[in-house]
Parts: sequence; structure tokens; C-alpha cells
Amino acid sequence: MRILAGVILAIAIVPAALADELVDDPVALVRIDDVTLDAQFRCPETLTTPDERLDEIERYYVWARARHPDWNMRKRLDVRYGLLRRHACAATLRNVASSAGPAFPP
Repeated sequence: MRILAGVILAIAIVPAALADELVDDPVALVRIDDVTLDAQFRCPETLTTPDERLDEIERYYVWARARHPDWNMRKRLDVRYGLLRRHACAATLRNVASSAGPAFPP
């Protein structure tokens, strides 16, 4: 679980310019609305390699920064968590639940 926390932290601090380079077409991401992103969402456990999982979460953060610049990091994480719940990503949700502590203390 510490690995997952480290990955989330690493992605949280990826500079916007670097994240933009990691996406094939950032302009296309800006055109994706919330409903479409939800429809296209894939659970991380369905992705076959760690690189695919990192690419997907980086794509999400690029989209969130571009489409919702008013969202802070907590809002981005809350929305991501909501996607995981709506799509019943059981393995990922178990990993999140077993983390050493909450990302944001009460």
C-alpha cells in the first residue's frame, strides 16, 4: 500500500508541463466532458501493466487540471475516488482502504 501512496504522491507533484507531454493529445482531453470521462473510465486493476496504470492516472490529472482548473487536489482525489466506487474497482478500493492512513486527516 505504501507503493500506491507513493505513486499518488508522485503523480500529485508532476508538473503540468511534464504531465502534458505524457498525454498523446492534451487538446482532445480538454474536450472530454465529465459524463464522457466517466463512460470511458477503466478500473486500474483491468490495466495490464504499471505503465498503463500510470498513464491512465496522469491522463486523469491532466484532464482535471484542464477541464476543472478550480478543483484543488482534494477535489481531484475525491472525484477519482468516486469514479473508482461507481465503476466497482474492488481491488483498487481495497488497496486504498488498507493504506496506512487517510490522505487527508479529518
